[in-house]
Amino acid sequence: METDYLLDEVFGERLLISHNADKNELNSNIRAARAILCSYSEVCIRINAHTYCIGHKNPEYTICNDLGDRKGIMSEKGVTAGFKSAKKQGCKVVVIDLDEHVHHLDSFALSKYISRRKEDFTSGMITDCYVVFCGKAVRVNARYQTRIEIEHKIETLRP
Repeated sequence: METDYLLDEVFGERLLISHNADKNELNSNIRAARAILCSYSEVCIRINAHTYCIGHKNPEYTICNDLGDRKGIMSEKGVTAGFKSAKKQGCKVVVIDLDEHVHHLDSFALSKYISRRKEDFTSGMITDCYVVFCGKAVRVNARYQTRIEIEHKIETLRP
């Protein structure tokens, strides 16, 4: 197991960055991780080493000891593919990054697509979902929250 990590200059030991992290996505991964850490003081994140195996998409994060992946979706409809991809990677945590491509907040549509993933949460395949927008994050879980509760939580990200 790799132990060669850099301490983040902002969050120190709460954000460890592998020397072998994917350089192409490193800035985006750090930005989204910092948004989560800024919003949740009890969370620790490690940006994992990148694996160069054909056909192997490796999870970018370890969040509180669970594998997680950042999904820079192109629209709210990308939630479905993001969850499916994360499950194939063995992730328990999905990070929906709106700051990468979407740049707007449609809390109704986003809550609709996340709540449709309820079976992923109730089966235990997914334990957490973070939504990142404007440098902040919220944690939602369709196992315990209704679509309306998820919408209200996401709405708190609005500047």
